[in-house]
Amino acid sequence: MIDLHIHTTSSDGSDEPKDILIMAQKLKLKYISITDHDSVNAYEKLKDIKVSDYFNGNIIPGCEFSVVHNGKPIEVLGYGLDLDMINSMGIVSDEKFLERENTYLKKIMEVCRNLNIKYSNDLSITGKYFATQMIHADLRKYPENEKHFTKEIWESLNAFYRTCVNNPDSPFFLDQMKSYPTVPEIADTIKKAGGKSFLAHLYGYFADDHREFLDSIISLNELDGIECYHSLHSIDKTKCLLDYCDENNLYKSGGSDYHGKLKPNVKLGESISDGKIPYEILEPWLPNKMYFDR
Repeated sequence: MIDLHIHTTSSDGSDEPKDILIMAQKLKLKYISITDHDSVNAYEKLKDIKVSDYFNGNIIPGCEFSVVHNGKPIEVLGYGLDLDMINSMGIVSDEKFLERENTYLKKIMEVCRNLNIKYSNDLSITGKYFATQMIHADLRKYPENEKHFTKEIWESLNAFYRTCVNNPDSPFFLDQMKSYPTVPEIADTIKKAGGKSFLAHLYGYFADDHREFLDSIISLNELDGIECYHSLHSIDKTKCLLDYCDENNLYKSGGSDYHGKLKPNVKLGESISDGKIPYEILEPWLPNKMYFDR
């Protein structure tokens, strides 16, 4: 079994990379990929340990990149990356991340103040934690804030991000996407780094017609494949994506999108509950580039 979509403390996960290796070993996973948001710093942390002491499977160097398509924020997974090349390109920078997200946090706090929405005054981002994640969690600490939001937005970070933060008609709108690369741009970057690019979790995006939205992305002829197995994808949706890949000669991928405490219902090594991710989907495109002890 495999899991090719895992987050650590190098983005918005709660577990250190070493802890991921220990869990992956217990689960007897054959291949894993740590795919932090716009960061490959987890692999720098792995340099400080002997990986084979904790995990005897294979690690595919990966990253989940923030991208814009047709005015919507989406994510593209890159696998088999040359990490030194990715770092040299300057597209994954912790300094830029902190500066950007603290700027966004201040803007959202100002909106909350203007709308008389209660929040903690001491909020500040010091690690790889997104402004939207921090503010959404903080607002929910105050029950009196619930009246300002729909039930879905109040309960779901994804809904808050997709329908408020990225909605020009919402007071919470942040023009984040002006700094995001397009699908062709990130696909080209991944290719230059020796990797393959996959559309992440289609059904996590708010779209009137997911098939139409998918067609518009794939018609660019830039991506290598689609993440079919995911914790947001039902069995039927997974099958639909697997069939779509067969029909369009695309590679297939899959992962849990594990974040630890941030998504407590998502388990490492599973897409849906007890739904293992088969190694067979990886065989046709198994990267040459793996992470090895240094």
